[in-house]
This record gives sequence, structure tokens and C-alpha cells, in this order.
Amino acid sequence: MQLISSGHSKASMPLIKKGFILLSAALLVFLWVVPVAVSTAATNQLRIDESFDIATINEVSNQFITPLSASYFDVLQPNGALSNDDTLTEQNSRFWLSTELVNTGFSTVPLVLNIDRLNLDDLHIYLLDDNERIIKSYRYQAGKGDYSLQKLLPSIRLSFSLAAQERSRLLIGIRDEGLQEFPIALWHKQKIVQYDQNMQVLIGVVIGILGVLAGYFLLSYLFQRTPSRFWLAMNNGVLIALFFIAQGGLAWWPSLTNASEDVFTLLLGITFLILAKVTHNLFSRIPLILRIVTFGLPVVMMTWALLSNDYQASLIVMAGAALIGIYHVLLALIYNDKRTPGLSRIFTIAWVFFFVLYAILLDTLLGSLLYTTPVVTIILIILCAGLLCLGFSVELKERSFNIQKLLEREATITNLNRFYDLFRNSAEGLYTSTLDGELKTVNPAMCALFGYEDESHMLSAIANTREFYANKEDRDLMVGELLADGIIMGREFQGLKADGSEFWFSISCQVRNAQDGKFLYGSIIDVTEKKHSDLSLQYMVSHDALTGVFNRRHFESMLKNKLANEDIQSITLLYLDLDRFKVVNDTCGHKAGDALIKEVALLLSDALPDNAMIARLGGDEFGVVIDNEAPEGTHSIAETLLDAVHDYHFMWDKRIFNLGVSIGLVECDNRTTPSEQYLSMADAACYFAKEQGRNQIHQYNKDDKSIQRYQKELDWVTEINQAHTEERFLLYYQPLRPLSSPNDGYYYEVLLRLKNPDGNIIKPTAFLPTAERFEMNVKIDKWVLTNTFKWLQENPEHLANLKRCSINLNCHSLTDRDFKLFVLNAFDRYEIPYHKICFEVIESVAIIKMEDTVGFMQTFNELGCSFALDDFGSGFSSYSYLKHLPVDIVKIDGAFIKDMLTDPVDAAMVASIKDVAKAMGMQTVAEFVESDATMAQLGKIGIDYAQGFGVAHPTPLNEFKPL
Repeated sequence: MQLISSGHSKASMPLIKKGFILLSAALLVFLWVVPVAVSTAATNQLRIDESFDIATINEVSNQFITPLSASYFDVLQPNGALSNDDTLTEQNSRFWLSTELVNTGFSTVPLVLNIDRLNLDDLHIYLLDDNERIIKSYRYQAGKGDYSLQKLLPSIRLSFSLAAQERSRLLIGIRDEGLQEFPIALWHKQKIVQYDQNMQVLIGVVIGILGVLAGYFLLSYLFQRTPSRFWLAMNNGVLIALFFIAQGGLAWWPSLTNASEDVFTLLLGITFLILAKVTHNLFSRIPLILRIVTFGLPVVMMTWALLSNDYQASLIVMAGAALIGIYHVLLALIYNDKRTPGLSRIFTIAWVFFFVLYAILLDTLLGSLLYTTPVVTIILIILCAGLLCLGFSVELKERSFNIQKLLEREATITNLNRFYDLFRNSAEGLYTSTLDGELKTVNPAMCALFGYEDESHMLSAIANTREFYANKEDRDLMVGELLADGIIMGREFQGLKADGSEFWFSISCQVRNAQDGKFLYGSIIDVTEKKHSDLSLQYMVSHDALTGVFNRRHFESMLKNKLANEDIQSITLLYLDLDRFKVVNDTCGHKAGDALIKEVALLLSDALPDNAMIARLGGDEFGVVIDNEAPEGTHSIAETLLDAVHDYHFMWDKRIFNLGVSIGLVECDNRTTPSEQYLSMADAACYFAKEQGRNQIHQYNKDDKSIQRYQKELDWVTEINQAHTEERFLLYYQPLRPLSSPNDGYYYEVLLRLKNPDGNIIKPTAFLPTAERFEMNVKIDKWVLTNTFKWLQENPEHLANLKRCSINLNCHSLTDRDFKLFVLNAFDRYEIPYHKICFEVIESVAIIKMEDTVGFMQTFNELGCSFALDDFGSGFSSYSYLKHLPVDIVKIDGAFIKDMLTDPVDAAMVASIKDVAKAMGMQTVAEFVESDATMAQLGKIGIDYAQGFGVAHPTPLNEFKPL
């Protein structure tokens, strides 16, 4: 037998008990003021007199642990024959308390031994006299069906009296797998009766408060439908059941008293699960993973406790309850709603009350605190305070939520008012209708758009929105597309106003679901002017602005489409060019010319059959394409046009002009030939109709040599344009050798070459005549001038040694006013000294427009440029023109140079030209010098410079090498 001064024999028991008590020690300081009349003497004797009220047996008793087989006599005789060899466990031992009771008073004191814990496995109580004889005994076993327990406040009680000066010993033996140390109270009989009465009142108050709270939250939930109220109602209901179990409610069914710990654990776990829902609803920012933890902790606590023995289960429940409470408080503090800062504080205060309640209950379970009326009253107050704070947290959350909803509702109302103002004042027509077309709402702009006085008139006048459309089927098509895509943007339809007039509108709409079904919301704007403008733009894109017939762009597109259309059997192309139109333009002005073109276009259009289409291709040029017509028929149509123009007389300002038309005809018999080539072929045929005497028809024949020659020139036009675009022009140079003075610098003439796509270099004699014929040479001269100046600027050392760089100009450039400005700008831009540049002009070209040529030469002569007269001697009046042109250099035609060694006449001509040039102060240059002998003879004659293959062959300018 082992004697212990206090506590359980297990070494861990005091430590665990202290740990749980210290967890809430700071919260329990004020509780220790509760007056409890107990003896504090460190003895196993309890003195009683007439003033005795209540005492805790645990504090005035010796405590023993004995084998299960030991009797009360063995406990009284600790030196008896009890074996101590076996290790004592909870299963084979019994815990004893031994207290000596001494009545020091002068009257008998009625006493009651009270034990509130009913789930004890085995309990023995012995009351012994001085001779250690049993005066009274009692045995209790949980679950054995002890029906002697009172129902309302069930507890284990033993009543007895202690006479004056009497001594008795109280022995209490406890065997239980759970906690074996718990408060055991000895009451004065009158005091416990008073306690029972007070407890009945307090129990009623507790159940009433919890019931009222549960009913209030449940009823308010039914009206407000806020989840927190529902879970608070459930929580109060579970607390009633929990209170019922804690007060020994299972004593109504004595056989179930041993299950009270398991039932209590389940109800406590359910309480924590419900509180988890409350916490989640109050603090919506809690992440999902932490919400799962909130539910997981009570489940783990319940499962672990139910699978453990009674002692371990008690510890698990006590530790789990504290941990779960702390976790809830941390969640509230971390994920506090910033819009309601007081919410987390009130919630935390509620849990502080619960922690205080937890500490009190822990002390009653493990310590020496007894359930007295003041203690139970404090427990009731703390419980109510915690529940009220929790309920107030819900109210605070709902108030914040309601305020937020009110703000959102106010914002919604404000937005609705703004929307209504926008709806009323919108410049667009807005309306709502059903999918069937029943008109529901319109705004004033909608009424104005369709010509109604106001909304009521429009709603009453229009039975269905189909009446919006000039073509009623348009709405059905639009609704079908709307149901398929969900939205339509900017679809244009022709509408019908109230007065029956038509107009164009653009509609955007979508389908929205509402409580009454699906509705169509649309906006409409008037686009009549835009539509007319679009139609006008479309007309302008495809028609000639002056005549109203199709323009060249549309004509080429239509011709291309017709060539690709296999259903068209035959296609004939006519190219018309008016004869003597320039006479009218030059004589009467452009206004008369425009009037003439308009009248001729109308005349030609009226003369064409339905299978023909006419277009204006240029200034006085027209094109006609004829479908599915035999060759005889197309020729007849061309003759009709020819006769119509021939018979037409144009009158202007009392003048009468007779016209004619040259027509080129092409049968488009090869559908793989591009439309552009057919137009070129028709243009060539028209050109030769003019060449053959005008006012006639010429049919294109690919074997016609004249047409082939013209076609070749057109090909050169295309090649020149492409070469200019693709930068395939090249600059070459051919040097001049001084014959009468030492070589003091660079003298050369810049030449032009064209590089074809195959890489071959083409000389200018192949393409420059075509360029001049089609007036393309000004563009070529600009390219040569610009790129020569640019190269000189990029090579400053070369420019410093340059004495004369000769550049050829044609007659069109000399007479072009813009070209003169272009050259001036080029000198300024590239900073080329004027005196280093010499412009070469062909004699035959210079005399065509003498006045313009002289003006150009004088302008640049004054700036320092020099001029050379090229191919001198080729004209019939060379000497007479020479003295009228301000030239500095005469380049003798090569026809006189190449045979001068064998032809005395040529030699005499060269000498004559030299003499005239010297007399006029001009230098001379001999061209086509092909041998040293010729060069020596020229030097003897007195020619200044020689140029030709005998000096050097033309070489790319970027490969320049000095002589």
C-alpha cells in the first residue's frame, strides 16, 4: 500500500493538472474571492461544529492507492499483510480517501456527503466509529441501474449525523479508468437542501436563457435568412443538451450513466463545428484551407477521444477545447473585416468569456472548487456574457452587411437614375421589346426618330417592332442572327417613319434574360445621310466624275472578271480615242473640253446595246467591252459608234466643231491573257487607227509588224517604269582626254545604262527614244542629275579633283519650268559647285524651242555652269544657230571624226568647226575617237578634247579610275 500526501499516484497527473490550470490562470484571479468555507489545515481531521456549512474532503484526507482486492480494514491497517510486489495500474488498483470527522460542538450535526460525478466505475463509502466498526456504507457502480438517485439534480449522496463530541472516520474508495481525483464535498444537511433549491432555480434560468436565445436566433433566421443566426440557434440547442449531460441528465436512464463522457465529447465536438460555421460567416476572408482546418480540429478531437481510454479522452478533450478556442481567436484577429473593425474585438471578448468558463470548469474537475450557488451563478453569468457577445458579433456583422447593402442599393438607385436620365436624354433611339416584337419602352429620341409625338403615342401606335422596317422580313432575319450570336452591332436597315417616309437606320441590340422572360434591348440611330454618302462614295469609286460612265478602275476590274467567267462565250474590247479633241480644248478652253467629253459619253452610251459596257479610260479615251457577240456584230457596233461621233457636231461660243474617233478592236479569244495586256493591245490598235488617217477602226492582229513595233515600245514603257521603281538604272562615265594642254583633273561625261531583270546592261539607244516619245525623259533626267550629284557629294576627294562633269539634258527638260527649279534645289541640297557641271544639249533638240532653251542656259550660265552643244554639224543650219546659243563647248558629231583620216571632206569639216568655235571663244570636243592616229590628227588640227573608245570605254561611275 502506498501513501501519498496529495494527488494521483501517476507522476504526470500534477503536471498535467497544473498545465491546464496555468493556461487560464491570468483569467481566474478574480474567482478566488468566492467564499468557500473549507478547512485549510494540513491534516486528515475535519472538525465540525454548529457553524459548519461545507468542506472539501480531498483537502483534509489521507489518500491511498491499494490493490483492488484490499478491503477497508486493510486501509485502516496500512501495516497489514498487503502485497506491494505487483505494479499498481488503473485496472487493478483503488484510490482511497480517509478522513477523521470530529464534532467539537455541543449538539448533533446532520451531514450529507455529496459526489457530483456519476460515471464512476466503482465507488465504496464507509462511515466508521471510534472502534472502526461500520456505522453506514454505500456502494455505487455506473451503469448498474441505480434508481435511488434523485432525478432533478442527480448526484451520489450519503446522509448521516454526527453527535456532539463524536468521532467518526469516513473512508471513500474509488476505482475508475478516467480521472480519479475530483472534488468531494461534505455539506450541512440544511445547506445542501438550500443549495438544491437554488440550483433548481438556476437550472431553469440557464435552460430558459438558452431556449430564448435559440428561439430568437431561429425565428430571426426565418425572417432574415442569415446563416450565422441559424448556426447560433443550433449552437444554443446543443448547449442545452450539453448542460443536460453535464448536470447528470443520463441518470434518468441509470444504465446509460457510464456513456456520459462519450456523449459529452460528441456534443462538445458538434458545438465546435457549429462555432466554426459562425466564425466562417463572420470572417469571410478566411481561406479555404484554414476553413477545412477549422472543421478538422473538432473532428480529430472527437475521433481521438472516442478511440482512447477514459483518462486519455479527458485530457484530449481538455487540450483540444483550448486549442480550438485559440485557433478561432487567431482567425478573427488575422482575417478581420476592415470595414467592421469592432467585429474581431467583440468576437475575441466572447471567447475570453468562454476561456474563463473553461478555466472554472477545469478547476471544478481537477481542483478543489465546488459547485456552490455563487460559483454556479458566476458560471451562468459568464456563459450568458459569452453568448451575448457572440450574438452581438453576428448583429454587428449583419449591420455592417446591411449598411453595405444599403450603400450598394443607393448606388444602384443612383445608377438607375443616371441610366434613366441617360435613357431619356440619349441622342440615340433606345427601346425594349419582347422577342416576338411587342414594344415595351421607348425614349424621346426614339419617338423623334420615327416621327411620333411622345412615348405614349408611339407605344399605342406600334403593335409590333416589325413596323420599324420598310421590309418586314428584315426583323425576322435580324432576330435569327441575334439568337445565334447573342448581339448585333451596327446593322443597317431601311426603316419606315410614322408618315410613311423611308429612311436608313443603324441598329445595335442584344438579348437579356429577365424575370418575365427574354427581352430585346436595342439602340437606333439615323444614318440616312451617311448611307447616301456611302452610296455616293461607292458611285464615285466606280464611276467617272465628269461623264457619269464607269471609270478606268472599274472597267479593268469588270474586264478581269469577265475573262474569268466561263459562262461568257465571247468578249470583245474596243478602245476609242477622240480625234481633234485637242483643237476644241486649245481653242475654247478646258470648260468647253469637259462639256464635249460629257456629250460624247452620253452619245456613245446611247449607241451601245445592252450587252456592252462603256467606261472613260483617260482624257479623251473610252473603252467598251462587249459580251457574247459574234465578230460581225462587234464590228457593226464599232461602226455605229464611229458614225455616231462622225455625225455629231459640237457647238461652243458660236463655233461648230466636227469630231472623229479612232477605234482599236481586240477579240479576247485567250482567257489566260491578262486584262492589262488586252487593254495594251487595244490601245496599240487604236494608235494605228490614228496613224492610218484617223476616224477609222483597226482590229488588232498579232502578226501586224507596225502593231508589233508599237507593242514593243509599250513594253519599253513598262520596263522603264519598273527600272525606275526598282532602282535598275546605272550611272556610267566616259573620260575626255585633253589634246592641247596637260591633264589637270577629271573630265568626263555621265552616261545612263539600264540593267534588265536578267542582269544584262542595256544602252540608252534602246530605250531613250521610247522614253522621249512617251514624255518620260524628264523623269529620267531628274534621276541622272540626282544620283550624279549624290555620288559626287559622297566622294569629296573626287569632287575636289573634278574639272568638268557633263550631263545630258533633253528638250522636254529644258522647256519644263519645274525642272529648272528642281536643278536649282539639287545644287543647293548636294552643295555641288556650279562651275564643275556642264550640261550637254543636242543640237537638233536645242533649236526646237529656242526661246525656252536659251532661257534655261542663261540662268545656269550666270551661276557658273557651262553648256556643250552635242552632235554639232548634224543639222542643216548649225552655224546660224551656234551664235544664238550661249554654249561654251562644241562637241563635233562623230560622223565627221571616224573617217577623217581617209576622207578629206570630213577633215575639212572638222577643221572648219574648230575654226568657227575658236573664233567664238568656244572649246571643241571630238566624239567617236577610236584610234591613236585619229587622236594625233585631231591634236594637230587644234581640237581641245578627244572622247571615244580610243580614249576609254564607258565604265560604271562607282568604279572611277583617272586616266
